[in-house]
Amino acid sequence: MTEESYIRDVVEQIRCVRARDGIAKELSDHIEDQTAAYVEKGVTHEEAVRKAVQEMGDPVEVGVELDRIHRPQTDYKLIGMAFLFHIAGFFIIYQVGYLSQHPEYIGRQCVTLLLSFCVMAGMYFLDYSFIARYAYGTFMFVTIVILGSLILSVGEGRIPGIMLSYLYVPVFAGILYRQRNGGYRALMWAMGMQIVTACFTFCFSGMLHTANIYMVCTFLIFLAAAKGWFSVNKKRAVTIMTGVLVLLPVALMSAMVMTGFFSIYGFQAQRLLAWLNPKQDAQGAGYIYLLLRQEWRAVRLIGAADNSLLLSDNSVGPTDPLILLQLICNYGVLAGLVLIAAFAALSIRAFQIVKRQKNQIGFMLSAACFMVILLNCLEGVLSNTGYFLVSNMQFPFVSCNVYTGITYAVLIGLLLSIYRNERIITDKTVKRPAWKLMVKFEKR
Repeated sequence: MTEESYIRDVVEQIRCVRARDGIAKELSDHIEDQTAAYVEKGVTHEEAVRKAVQEMGDPVEVGVELDRIHRPQTDYKLIGMAFLFHIAGFFIIYQVGYLSQHPEYIGRQCVTLLLSFCVMAGMYFLDYSFIARYAYGTFMFVTIVILGSLILSVGEGRIPGIMLSYLYVPVFAGILYRQRNGGYRALMWAMGMQIVTACFTFCFSGMLHTANIYMVCTFLIFLAAAKGWFSVNKKRAVTIMTGVLVLLPVALMSAMVMTGFFSIYGFQAQRLLAWLNPKQDAQGAGYIYLLLRQEWRAVRLIGAADNSLLLSDNSVGPTDPLILLQLICNYGVLAGLVLIAAFAALSIRAFQIVKRQKNQIGFMLSAACFMVILLNCLEGVLSNTGYFLVSNMQFPFVSCNVYTGITYAVLIGLLLSIYRNERIITDKTVKRPAWKLMVKFEKR
């Protein structure tokens, strides 16, 4: 039996079409290595190939075994968590007063919930490696979507889709993958794209979201360098990245503060000063921080808080960033701990998916999604304490904003897709020609 016929008989047993090319390449490489070993021992090339193929075993049995391994798999844990958390989030939003005070919005919230499920399901069945193959096109698509959300929110009294900016993070992971095996030029290009991403984010959202995304992208670049993605001296690369991505921004920020540049952003500067010393502006920007600290002094372990402005003052109103504290004021600290435990379980499950990944694009994309979820959950919890900057960041699953639901649906859908395809997609299959786009329905 020839090498070609053997490989053909093996891959015919593989039901997952997308796994066939990678398996065929691995089989061919193994046969060639074994053939070279026989040739070194003095065996003729034809005889060496025959022996190497024979050692591989029966092609049908090998194919059946490989088919058992290389097939799509489903992360039922994450799917179950996402389903339960979405439903629980709906009832939390209702119980803290937003939907109960505005029943006309219940239908819209149901549509948001359904849309999130649809987006998550779509990402689950999608081949996530398209982010690496079409990284720059995906970057432009995300930009257009964010611009569209901003345009739709103008004059409508709606919350713009600033949370959509976090979708730049997995796209940036794809851009990083495109620079893999490059030298210092590829490293500089990656850092330049990070700065471009930060500039776009700042234009669309604001300082705090920009800082978050910049920090995660910086982590991804250092992670890529640690994984050996760049053909450079690692110590020198770390020195360059530290100087360009860490020390230079710090120096620029310090210079802007000293020269009074931030005076043109008076609102953001006022918010920062109010956070550092809220009593200096107790009737202005510092009011929310003093209110939050006062609320924490009134909460109970179980049951509604006494004299809670978040519950009695309609001018405060239910807001997404403070929904954790609103839940605690309604039902006590224990209810808040349950919600925090749910966020922790989601983050832990995302981290477990990261650890499982063998191919590099799956690892980097899952790490990007995990970092966004973890950072937003941590920031949200800290913001609710009153000792961290209060922003318009929204928690997963417990937001009234449709754009927030879409953002987290994409991130969780990507994690599900990465888990589903971890035994199918390899770094070799990502290198398809950019014009070759295939959609196939496969039997499991």
